[in-house]
Amino acid sequence: MQNFWFSLLRIARLLEVVISCLLLTYGFAVVQAQSSGLVASPVSSGVVTGTITGTVTDPQGAVVPQAAITVTRVGGEPVTATADALRRYTLSGLAPGLYTVEAQAAGFRTSRKEGVAVAAGAVQRLTLTLAIEVQQQQVEVSADDNQADASPEKNGSAIVLKGRDLDALSDDQNELQQQLEAIAGSDPEAGAQFYVDGFSGGKLPPKSSIREIRINQNPYSAQYDQLGYGRIEIFTKPGTDKLHGDYWMQGNDSPFNGRNPFVKQQPDYYTYFYEGDVNGPISKTASYFASIYGQNGQNDSIVNAVVLDGSLNQTPFTQAISSPSSNLNFAPRFDLQLGKTQTLSLRYQLERNTQTNGGVGQLALASQAFNSDNTEQVLQFSDTQAYGAKIVNETRFQYIRDRNKQQPLDTSPTIAVQGAFTGGGNSQGVSRDSQDHYELQDYVQMDVGTHDLHFGGRLRAVRDSNYSTANFNGQYTFASLTAYQVTEQGLQSGLTPAQIRAAGGGASQYIQTQGKPGIAVSLIDTGLYAEDNWKVKPSVTLSYGLRFETQTDIHDHADFGPRVAASWAIPGGKNKPPRAVIRAGAGWFYQRFASGNVLQAQRQNGVTQSEIVVNSPGFFPANCVTNPNDCPGAFANSTTGSSTIYQVSPNLRSPYIFMSGIGVDKPLGKHASLSANYMYSRGEHLFLTRNINAPLPGTYDPTDPTSGTRPLGTDENIYEYESEGASARNRLVLNGNVHAKRLGLFGFYMLSRMNADTAGVGSFPSNQYDLHVDYGRASNDVHSRMFLGGFVRLPGNISFNPFVIYQSSSPFNITVGQDLNGDTIFNDRPAFATDLTRSSVYKTKWGNFDAQPIAGQKIIPINYGTGPSLFIANLRLAKDFSFGPVIPDETPSPAADAKDSKDAKPDAKADAKKDTKTPAKPVKKEIERKYNLGFAVSSNNIFNHVNLGAPVGVLGSPLFGTSNSLATVFGSGAANRTVNLQTFFRF
Repeated sequence: MQNFWFSLLRIARLLEVVISCLLLTYGFAVVQAQSSGLVASPVSSGVVTGTITGTVTDPQGAVVPQAAITVTRVGGEPVTATADALRRYTLSGLAPGLYTVEAQAAGFRTSRKEGVAVAAGAVQRLTLTLAIEVQQQQVEVSADDNQADASPEKNGSAIVLKGRDLDALSDDQNELQQQLEAIAGSDPEAGAQFYVDGFSGGKLPPKSSIREIRINQNPYSAQYDQLGYGRIEIFTKPGTDKLHGDYWMQGNDSPFNGRNPFVKQQPDYYTYFYEGDVNGPISKTASYFASIYGQNGQNDSIVNAVVLDGSLNQTPFTQAISSPSSNLNFAPRFDLQLGKTQTLSLRYQLERNTQTNGGVGQLALASQAFNSDNTEQVLQFSDTQAYGAKIVNETRFQYIRDRNKQQPLDTSPTIAVQGAFTGGGNSQGVSRDSQDHYELQDYVQMDVGTHDLHFGGRLRAVRDSNYSTANFNGQYTFASLTAYQVTEQGLQSGLTPAQIRAAGGGASQYIQTQGKPGIAVSLIDTGLYAEDNWKVKPSVTLSYGLRFETQTDIHDHADFGPRVAASWAIPGGKNKPPRAVIRAGAGWFYQRFASGNVLQAQRQNGVTQSEIVVNSPGFFPANCVTNPNDCPGAFANSTTGSSTIYQVSPNLRSPYIFMSGIGVDKPLGKHASLSANYMYSRGEHLFLTRNINAPLPGTYDPTDPTSGTRPLGTDENIYEYESEGASARNRLVLNGNVHAKRLGLFGFYMLSRMNADTAGVGSFPSNQYDLHVDYGRASNDVHSRMFLGGFVRLPGNISFNPFVIYQSSSPFNITVGQDLNGDTIFNDRPAFATDLTRSSVYKTKWGNFDAQPIAGQKIIPINYGTGPSLFIANLRLAKDFSFGPVIPDETPSPAADAKDSKDAKPDAKADAKKDTKTPAKPVKKEIERKYNLGFAVSSNNIFNHVNLGAPVGVLGSPLFGTSNSLATVFGSGAANRTVNLQTFFRF
């Protein structure tokens, strides 16, 4: 604990210096901003407000000074401002809602963007491009235009989901998270990174409270610690100036669904969701938004294993086990405006999840069940201040309180039979985990001429107090079902342990953890950054920045990650927007060593806890916890193994991923765009775990558990967290989108290749002294991925939302189910067979493998097996009924009137042409009413395509090479196809 406070004090002093520098910067910048006089505000202030700011350019990106900017809200008065000599404009004090933004300048056509969303306390950046005025042409730029933009946050690989786009996503929070991860196509090393209102960690909010989702935006930004590809930013809704609300319900029942192909009979199951929110003003300067989400379900967990029947014969076994669960989420948000330049936001979220009979399914039998109860509370506070038109400062604080409980239903020893089943008690034991997360951020944005400066810092701290009896019950591991069968038959016949082992039976290993179950750890990390988006030329933007990171509890305390990106808008010729934008970038991104790893190392250090490993135990099925007297005598008939401890390598450092890429964004007409990007990433010093005291290669004989020479001279296994892994990945990504008034489609295709020698911090190499033998296809190397989603609006207020995902086959690892080298890890792979007459040879569709490799044979590569592909098509069909008072139309802006008068040319020929020209057909606008009632039906996996899970990879298993479950991503493991009925009401 003393180290915790010392580290916190050291980081606090560093932040004190940074904040002092920021204050000096503020003082200088405020004086500059106050003298600029660029801010235009509405006459009256409704509730908590937002800001629209940006620049005005011509089609080549050149400056258009003194342009007149007008914004108009539905039913509101227009607000105006004038761009300065550097083409910048700012309109602050805007009530939350949808706006129409227009820009006018002499010699240019009016630019008009509709549906610009303004949120409380948020700054909406908008670049307006004015086309040069040409007689007898009438061109209007709308929000649906897909003009190329060289801004770093406008990269074509980014996906922004809002409004009707969100209808394509699942309302189930777990499925929603899986869908967003698939859309992001994140790097396997880092995974998807979620940010909710700018904060890391925490859980997803209910979908009804989500205003906007941004995916893979500005990938090389120094503001974020992780790769931009895989970053998912979620922004919640603020309150508005009028009372609004909606209520949504969804139900699913087993008779509507497609049958699970792995079980003949299933208990009835169902899932019921409800969600509602209400928002509105508290006063003239305050608003609120409150949402509630609930889920109650009776799910089925499907067991598909091979066991022994009453006569001790091997037999397939399937079973559907009911697993009730519930979820409750309550999330209010309050926004308060102090004056015209400061906005405070406070958000709270309470979520509780419960589950009965969790942990069951596939090879895990019913006795593995546990009950869980998890509660999370989140408190978020942000303070946004604008210092004139050039500076915005945002300070954020977050506190997350997690309290999780888990209770097994059976505490007898676990029986793990490789590739067949896992029975007995659950080895996870009793668990009570209490985590407290703290996060403080301060970010500054400054507009200095052609430079857009960003700098700030983030400080995070976590305290994890954990009580766990994991593996206190002990676990027996059998290499095969045949070995387990021989053992049970021998015990029934009264054979001795030696006789059973001589007949080919006996457990391969027995492990049991002993010691104190409780421990607490703390960890702190911080990051500072600065970056500049420099407009070198009207068509060229250069972004460069540096990020510094550090954390406690590891040897490495200084990680510098430079980032750089450039973009060039290719001129489109006179009076035309840029043809395309070419982008390139590179950067170094570091990963943090999590508190859970620190906890494991400090818990199982040989003092607080230790793990006893017994090879070839002769006391099965003794329960050494309830009947300890049975074990000492049994130990005499077995070869006692070694204790196992965990530790953190003294040389462990933060892994980093170097990433570089080049791409092109190309608009396709007014309503479509296409982006192509090639990216290369290289991971170095990746995390893994290694037994640094395993028997040296060639000294261990599997038939003699007492053999093996250990390098450290002690008879113990030392599992050490290290950073020695490496990876390399190449990928080509094509992104496209189409957005029109009644149609919106977005999607991508990714072609990828990835090699690695680690699957993460918890993975062990197959050879503890040579990581190179495991360098090969990564466990999550999916070569092809495709995603398509969107909305289509039909006449009669009918809409449907498709959501399609395809993934090519995933690899799986092929193992022998035994510990061949004495490192206590069951991940050894077979060799390519050279003598097919050997009894240890298995003939498979992937080749002939020898489960007992001999000299001269080549070990098969890691992840050599090829699993099934995945194709899921979801569809939602909805019908809306609007009624009640009509919502007023937008008030026509003066800019529109000016445009009409300006178009009247004095030229007689032009007048004659205009008189003879057929008048344009007036655009028919939809009538919006106060109340909206809707009904919908949605289906996951509408084509009932059977998507199989990963195959069993243990040679000798009766299930080898076959899938024993449905793929559980993007859907339910209980049903192959689900159908949901929905209803909703909005006002």
